Order: sequence, then C-alpha cells, then structure tokens
Amino acid sequence: MTTTPELTLVDVAREVRLASQGLTRRLKDNTLSLPPHLFTVLVWLESGPATAAELAGHERVSAPSMSKSVGELEDRGFVVREPDPTDARAKIVTLTKAGRRAIAKGRQERDAWMAERLAELAPDEQVLLRDAAAVLRRVVEHP
Repeated sequence: MTTTPELTLVDVAREVRLASQGLTRRLKDNTLSLPPHLFTVLVWLESGPATAAELAGHERVSAPSMSKSVGELEDRGFVVREPDPTDARAKIVTLTKAGRRAIAKGRQERDAWMAERLAELAPDEQVLLRDAAAVLRRVVEHP
C-alpha cells in the first residue's frame, strides 16, 4: 500500500505561487499592444496622477528608468506631464483618454488569451478555477 505524504500549507503556498507567477508571466507576454513595463505604469496611474519618482517606487526601478518609460508613454499620447504645483523640480504624470483606452485594450488582450486557454478545459474545471479565483482574491485582499 502506497501512502501519500500529507500536504502542508507550505506545499500549497508554493504551488499557488508558482502557478500565479507562471500565469502572470504568460499574460504579460500576451499583451501585444504595449510592452509590459509600460502597461503596468499606466495601470498605476489609474488610481490618480503621480510623479515619476512615485511611479519608480511602485515599480521598483530607478528614477532614470521610469523617466524613460514615462517619456515613451508621453510620446504615444498615453500620459501628460505637467509641473508639480508643490515642487518646481518635479512633474506630475497624468493618464490621458488614450492611456485609458490602451489599458482597456491590454486587458482585453489578456482576457482573450486567458479565455482561449480556459476554453480547452472541461466545464467542471472552469467552475473550479472560477471558485479558486474567488478564494485567491480573498487571500490577496486580506490585510
């Protein structure tokens, strides 16, 4: 008789982490309309205007790197930079309507890619993933 070792919370955590990382990587690769590093900057700006330094902190990149990314987004018409009224040296980066459309398009591309993968699953597996997604949201949103 073969025994199966008991699953530990660390085992579950590892499997969820690895699956999540793999999914995130694949989704980033399937946002064809915008490079992933630019897409995430736009998403940060959905919550409101920010300085390039604040965005660099969110993305954990250097200020010069973020300045370059913001410049690329500005060239595409997705953001505007305006003087910071409280700091003459800084600029406030704001999302434009075109930037909001770019976010929507990127999300549509990611959802379409994911839907193609899910279509290959049995209906009961699709329901299982929907339910697991709700559980994962609770885990992520827990303070």
